Amino acid sequence: MNSLRTQLASGGVIAPGAHDALTAVLARRAGFSTIYASGFAFEATQLGAPDMGIATMRELADHTARLTAATPGLNVIVDVDTGFGGPNSVHRTVREFVRAGAAAIQIEDQADPKRCPFLGGRSVVDQDAAVARVKLAVEARGSDDLLIIARSDADELGFDEVVTRCRRFAEEGADLVLPMVSNLDGIAFADRSPEERMDVYRSLIEAIGHPLVTLDPPPGFTAQDLLNLGASVVVLPLISLQAAANATISYFDSLRETGSSDAYKAANPPVLAANLDMMEVLGLADYEDRLQALPSA
Repeated sequence: MNSLRTQLASGGVIAPGAHDALTAVLARRAGFSTIYASGFAFEATQLGAPDMGIATMRELADHTARLTAATPGLNVIVDVDTGFGGPNSVHRTVREFVRAGAAAIQIEDQADPKRCPFLGGRSVVDQDAAVARVKLAVEARGSDDLLIIARSDADELGFDEVVTRCRRFAEEGADLVLPMVSNLDGIAFADRSPEERMDVYRSLIEAIGHPLVTLDPPPGFTAQDLLNLGASVVVLPLISLQAAANATISYFDSLRETGSSDAYKAANPPVLAANLDMMEVLGLADYEDRLQALPSA
C-alpha cells in the first residue's frame, strides 16, 4: 500500500518542499517521510524561470523520477498544475507520474494559461469542467495507489464556491482537497491576522468535511496546530527554496566583497561540508560497497 495513504490513516503528514534530489535527501535525513515538489520550485531551480507554467510534463516527470530514485521510501507529492492540457494529456500525466513513483499528484481547476497565486489574475474553468478533470485523473489512476489531491483556485469567487468545488471533487474520488485562500472573499490572505487565517482554515475544514491539505501555518502557529485543527496534510512548499536562495545570495555577496569564503563561513558555520560529509549523506558507503563487490581485474 502507498505509504502516504498508510500515514494518513494513522495521523497527519507534514510535507516540506524539496526542489532537487539533494534537498530530498536532506529532508529524509531530518526525519520527514513526505516531501512536496512544487511547480514554482521546479521552474525556479531547474529552468531559472518564474512560476509561469512553462515546464513540460516530461520535464517534471523526469524530475520526479530523480527525486524518487534518490530517496527510496520517501513519499513525493507533485504539483502537476492543470494536468498539462486536455483530457488525453491529463490521462497521460497521471500515468507518467505513477511510473515516476510519485505518492500523490496535485491537480487544480485553473484555466490555461495557469497563473501563480502570487501574481493574481487567476481564472478557473467552470465547475462541471473542474469536476470532470478530477474525475478523469481518478479514472486514469486505475488500480494504482497514487493519491489524487484536487486543488481549487476559486477563492476569488468566494468561500462558498471553494467549498462546493472541493465537496464535488471529493465525491468524484479525490483523496484529498486543497482549497486555495490567497484572496478569499476579496481579502488577501496576507492581510488577515494569523488568528483570522486559522479561523479560515477551521471554517474550510468543517465546511468541506473531507481530508484536506493546507499550506504554510500562519506566523506564530505550527504545522502541528493545523493538524490539530483537522488538516490531513500541511505543505510548506517554498521555505527550503527560500533558505537555499538566501544563503546563496549571502555567500556570493560576501565572496564578491571580500574575495574569500572565510567571512561567510565564519558567520555561517557549515552543518554539512560540501565534500566528504555531503557525499556520506548522499550514500557514499553504498557506492563504495558496490565497487568492492567487483572481482579484482
